[in-house]
Amino acid sequence: MGRALILLCLLASCSTPKHLVIFSKTEGFRHDSIPDGAAAITTIGQELGYEVTHTETSSDVVDIEYDVIVFLSTTGDVLNETEQHFLQQFVENGGAFVGIHAATNCEYEFDWYIDELVGAKFDFHRQIKELDVDVIDEHHASTCHLPNPWTRTDEWYVYDRQPENVSILLEIEDGDGRRPIAWTKQIDKGRSWYTGGGHTKQSFYEPEFLEHIKGGIIWADGD
Repeated sequence: MGRALILLCLLASCSTPKHLVIFSKTEGFRHDSIPDGAAAITTIGQELGYEVTHTETSSDVVDIEYDVIVFLSTTGDVLNETEQHFLQQFVENGGAFVGIHAATNCEYEFDWYIDELVGAKFDFHRQIKELDVDVIDEHHASTCHLPNPWTRTDEWYVYDRQPENVSILLEIEDGDGRRPIAWTKQIDKGRSWYTGGGHTKQSFYEPEFLEHIKGGIIWADGD
């Protein structure tokens, strides 16, 4: 009986699901696509076997245990110093970060976040329009399913810099020049994946865009 209980405990521990947190706190512009995005990413996370929590309480960044954290169109100053420090330690020690759209439009005073984690800061955007997106890395988990070019409609950011020490996944070109719109970065033991798409509600009903996010989560939490 004792051995059977031990075996059951071991099996239970092996089957404990990983945890994914969707964080969408805003202190600036608030995207009306956040509820649609949170619902879509919850479904993706569950399909991948994660327990999923959606929160806009910044203390949860510290208080909840998780393997992946998704910053979904966060804007403004959303973390205090303790939460900033925890996020940095989480990623540098092997955690997975996924940034979507306005994840580059927050934490401007947190140098590590801008310089190291997301790699660039939102500068401005034009009106929503259709663009051809060039797939630079056709073998990545988040892009291997995409046509090249990938034609879609969204709000396209212009950033304050060319992100450094990143692997570029997607690029766009318009009247504001040629620039990356999705990229990855290895940060010590952890990984960061960012996509500039996701402004519109419709984005989170596009199968190709959802598969793009799914692949980003898989890569960020990979070995």
